[in-house]
Amino acid sequence: MSRGPARRRMVPSYLAAQGGVTPTVFSLQPLTALRATGLPPGPAHTPGQQRLLDLLSGGALSVSETAAYLDLPVSMCRLLAAQLIDDGCLRAEVPLPDALAPDETAPRPSAGLLKEVLNGLLSLR
Repeated sequence: MSRGPARRRMVPSYLAAQGGVTPTVFSLQPLTALRATGLPPGPAHTPGQQRLLDLLSGGALSVSETAAYLDLPVSMCRLLAAQLIDDGCLRAEVPLPDALAPDETAPRPSAGLLKEVLNGLLSLR
C-alpha cells in the first residue's frame, strides 16, 4: 500500500521571513535554547515569527526543535529567531543540562558513602 504523493508546502519556506530586515544577532547554533520573554509580537512580525512565539509560549526549545515543529529549515528558524531576539520577544540561552551545572553549595559525598555504594554495586554481581 503506497502513501500517495507527498504534500507540498503551500508557502515555500524561504518566504517565511517575508524579506524582513537583517538581524544584528545571527550566531544562533542548532542547540541554542530559545525562550519567549512574554513580549507580544508586533504588527511587523511575520506569521512565521508569530508561530515561533506561539510554539515557545509553553517553554524553551532548541533551534533545531523549533525547526522540526514548524516544518522549516534550521537556517530559516535561525533567521526568524534572530529577528525576534533583536525585537526583545525571545531570549537565547546556551543549553546546559542541570546535571552538568556546578552547584557550589552541594556537599560532596563522603568516602564512607562512596565505599558503601561500591560494595552494594559489587554485591549485585
